[in-house]
Amino acid sequence: MKSRYAPDTHSAPPTWHKLAACAQLDDPEVMFPGTIPAEIQAARAVCEGCPVYRACLRDVITQERAARADTRHGVRAGLTGSERLAVYRTLRRQGRI
Repeated sequence: MKSRYAPDTHSAPPTWHKLAACAQLDDPEVMFPGTIPAEIQAARAVCEGCPVYRACLRDVITQERAARADTRHGVRAGLTGSERLAVYRTLRRQGRI
């Protein structure tokens, strides 16, 4: 809802979201597998060949930044929360972010 008194702080999602392989799923819960290896692999399979994989990875690393692994949920860009944290730390050490 827009207000004439305050700016709208809810931005629209990036346009790449519509093109993501996971956005085409009938059941998005597939991307939140928990700790079962076969379910994690099923979520990773959705990301394989995704046309917007790089944009997804860039956004998730930027959004989560240094958040603890246990606060990173689901598989995004083919990576679990702890894997995304490792990528963030590597990029930070390299001075790339």
